[in-house]
Amino acid sequence: MKRKLLTVVFCCFSVFSFAQGMFGAHAGLGFTGGDFSSKLTPSVEGYYLHKIIPHLYAGAGLLFQHHSISKDLNSGSSISYGDVINISTKSSYLFFSPKVDVGIDYRQYFHVHASMGIGVSMGGRQISQTHSPIWTPPGGPPFGADTIGVNTSYNIPSSLTRFGFGISERIPTGRYWNIMLSQEFGAMPGGLSKGLTPMAASYFCFTIGIMHKYPMVFVEY
Repeated sequence: MKRKLLTVVFCCFSVFSFAQGMFGAHAGLGFTGGDFSSKLTPSVEGYYLHKIIPHLYAGAGLLFQHHSISKDLNSGSSISYGDVINISTKSSYLFFSPKVDVGIDYRQYFHVHASMGIGVSMGGRQISQTHSPIWTPPGGPPFGADTIGVNTSYNIPSSLTRFGFGISERIPTGRYWNIMLSQEFGAMPGGLSKGLTPMAASYFCFTIGIMHKYPMVFVEY
């Protein structure tokens, strides 16, 4: 019985020692591009990638992002009552993202990756600034106009598709642990708002994290 148990334990350690892959986590900030007024976009991700062939890895990650953007729609003297002047939306999403990663050069100090994921809404709030009349007592003409904030949070999508492409730099720290610096371009073609203004957004994200890799040798350099 003891011999069988030792055999099982030895097999498990053997499989683990020959495992070829990497897992890690990173966090950072993104900057939205395009004609948006934007705040920083916090991003946190954990992932696992399995070695397919030398230099090629495939796996998936869980990515949390919070987006805060604002877009101006109408301005000038041509504005009519009911026109939306500005939309501001804040929303958070949790993405499940299959990912492919390619290690560059012999030491694989550089990596390029691509991912595509589906995200589910974790909550948010959207305000549409609308050009509205100020009425005089009932029956009279409008006294003037003002901008009124209307809660349009119902236009925040419950799910969202995201594409990502990026590069990473690996900094070995000894043994199997590495510091990872990443720069990624992300796009959400479906938009962060439904309705007449879908607000498709793209952004650049810069993150730093730590990665554990199973190399072919005991000490990687």
